[in-house]
Amino acid sequence: MIRHTLALLIATTALAQQAPKPLAALRMPLTIADFKTPEVKIDIEGEATPATKAWAEEAAQHVREWWPVVVRMLSTQDFKTPDQFVLHFKPELKVPAYRTPEGLFISIAWITKRPDDFGMVIHEMTHAIQDYRRTPRDAGWLVEGIADYIRYYHYEPESPRPRFNPDKASYRDAYGTTAAFLAWAMHKYDRRLVRELDAALRRADYNDALFEKLTGKPVDALWQEFIATVKR
Repeated sequence: MIRHTLALLIATTALAQQAPKPLAALRMPLTIADFKTPEVKIDIEGEATPATKAWAEEAAQHVREWWPVVVRMLSTQDFKTPDQFVLHFKPELKVPAYRTPEGLFISIAWITKRPDDFGMVIHEMTHAIQDYRRTPRDAGWLVEGIADYIRYYHYEPESPRPRFNPDKASYRDAYGTTAAFLAWAMHKYDRRLVRELDAALRRADYNDALFEKLTGKPVDALWQEFIATVKR
């Protein structure tokens, strides 16, 4: 009995001395074949000011740090990281930023007015990782909602989130509204929700019935339940 008790005590002590797994390791999938970060390059059109150069360098660093994090959050088992990812800075664009296969295009005018808006870079970077070849018809709202979910609920959870009118809003409004809906549904029903939705979008077979399959409730019923929790 004494020998058994001593062995148990030694085993328990050894387990207690083991370093605990990082929380991120418990929450993120570890079955990804390729989640390296691409080489991030900067391309500034025209004569760049010191402020623009500094912003570009900081944006590039955010991409380097967050690329592998976002890859782990989504269903990217078959995703292949490109060798490089270019941040193109243009003096004037009609939008703050957009993504193409050639990289991310960013408005210098926008970052001059909004020098704190690195979340925009993470949103567009997420689109590069989503990289859906054939987005199902009428699923654009979900594509944008997932990107904003990554932005507002992971990259900058401490920042004020976009507000919406619950009496007029829809889960199909995309962006911040859809992101809030996804975050709520994940917390209440299924932590795998965003990953499973992302997987379906990658297969180009997404349909709204997937919400019911994962949560037990149709998406419209989920939305009504969510809206009831939003302060008016």
